[in-house]
Amino acid sequence: MQSFLEKLIRHPERSIVLFSLALLLAGNWIMPLTDRDEVRFAEASREMIQRGDYVVPWFNGAYRFDKPILIYWCQSLSYRIFGENDFAARFPSVLFTTGTALLLVRWGRKLVDARTGFFAGAMFVACLHVAVIGRVATADMALVFFFTLTVWSGWEWTRPEQSRRTLWWWIFFVGLALSFLAKGPECFLSLVGLILGRCLHKGDFRLPPILTVIGFLLSLSLIALWGIPALMQTQGKYLDVGIGEHVIHRSVGVNDSHGLSGLWGFLGTIPVYFLTFFASFFPWSTRVPSALRQWWPARASDRPGWYLLLQAAVVFAVFSLVRTKLPHYTMPAFPCIALWLSLQINRQDDALAWFGKRVAGMSIFIAVLMFGFFSYAKYDMLTENLWRATKIYVRPDTKVGCFGFNESSLVWRFRTITTNMVVLGQENQAAYFLTNPPPFILVLPTRDLTNLPDTNGLHIQVHGLDIVKFKNWDLTAIVQQ
Repeated sequence: MQSFLEKLIRHPERSIVLFSLALLLAGNWIMPLTDRDEVRFAEASREMIQRGDYVVPWFNGAYRFDKPILIYWCQSLSYRIFGENDFAARFPSVLFTTGTALLLVRWGRKLVDARTGFFAGAMFVACLHVAVIGRVATADMALVFFFTLTVWSGWEWTRPEQSRRTLWWWIFFVGLALSFLAKGPECFLSLVGLILGRCLHKGDFRLPPILTVIGFLLSLSLIALWGIPALMQTQGKYLDVGIGEHVIHRSVGVNDSHGLSGLWGFLGTIPVYFLTFFASFFPWSTRVPSALRQWWPARASDRPGWYLLLQAAVVFAVFSLVRTKLPHYTMPAFPCIALWLSLQINRQDDALAWFGKRVAGMSIFIAVLMFGFFSYAKYDMLTENLWRATKIYVRPDTKVGCFGFNESSLVWRFRTITTNMVVLGQENQAAYFLTNPPPFILVLPTRDLTNLPDTNGLHIQVHGLDIVKFKNWDLTAIVQQ
């Protein structure tokens, strides 16, 4: 194992790209889109192509303001190449994850050597949470990539000895704009980290105020190239909902029960990310406490390590104070922690053996999960069972209504064929849907079938697991041709 790793380390960039793609693409076509966010991003990108509207995303015929535009552009491009399918929806996340690992390889190699960079890139890709989120069709990995790019370029730009400061200045502030277009205001945390670094260690950071303000205005101008048309097209709703509901409300209130209400609930959840980190960054997190103890006495002399931990601490501190809590919120800190940990263990005699066992273990775990467990689990997914049973009856003009069970995954599946929007509603709306002329398909929980006044047509009953609510359902589809 060690001799094999040593061969990989001789060509770290190529090795990390191949390793990341192999790990993240393995079986990525097996598991269907199941998470609500995955499906909403994927369907909105498909509707972007159908509408020819590349400014404002739509989902099922309504505006979708949840995130800025970048991930929808990336998924739309992926559809052009691979077709409108689950694999194509997830492919941009795989590329952004691989790109982040490659940034760590290059930065680690520049700081110390190829082994440091290789360790950092592999630890990032093969930690538990990234191995999962790095393959899903959401905006998270786009943010992580550009956040990492700005953290690195910010470090290089502010080095007193740096001879190519102008180049790194451009990379930092263009990266800041792209980071915003990936997921929103979280992008500015890397700038906060730079400013804190300048305040705490003035001699180590050249951060000219005028150039910083000009760069910030440049970032805002680049964002405005998309933002202004989006605001004009939606009469300001993109800002009101995108920032008001999805940023401010999540910061001061609990969204979708992802957190605890009240003062004591807020105080009680402040340390939650410091606990979930050990699962999210597993298996590498087990060594972080001992590495931190060994590093602490010499922290003053380790400027790169200090800067990496500062940027990670900013992310953890800000999201610990946000009321809504989700484990992936702190993922932008993971590349910084991976590179910092790589800098620490690279000096230790057991580093290669310790690293090799864990990267092999994670690789085997992901392969078994994707090709073993998910190969069978996909046949228990409720939406997939329904789609397999009804797709032969769906035509482009078929109207589809889903009542009482209205997960977003239904929209993604049925709109593969039908050109109509899928009606999602409550059980008491099902009877009205029956007044539509055929062809139509009405879907509702089997237990509510007796409440309908007219149940003529072909009845198809399916059973399966609603992965979002983790609940088994019996559904009946009424098909009228």
